[in-house]
Amino acid sequence: MQVLPGAGRRDAVARRLAAEFDGVLPCVIVEAEVAAAEAELRGQVPPGSLDELLHHLAGYRLRQRAGAH
Repeated sequence: MQVLPGAGRRDAVARRLAAEFDGVLPCVIVEAEVAAAEAELRGQVPPGSLDELLHHLAGYRLRQRAGAH
């Protein structure tokens, strides 16, 4: 996974997850979950791991939300 700076990283992850959850959850929910996950992970994990962990954490939370619908 390519390492991207700040907002670019968040946008790239949000785009991938929005495509994955298209028709299941609105983009605004996906974007909010990605932003929340990034805020929690930033400074807690090595910078080189942030992209992958951001995708995994946000994806996990979105799958939980999708199952609740």
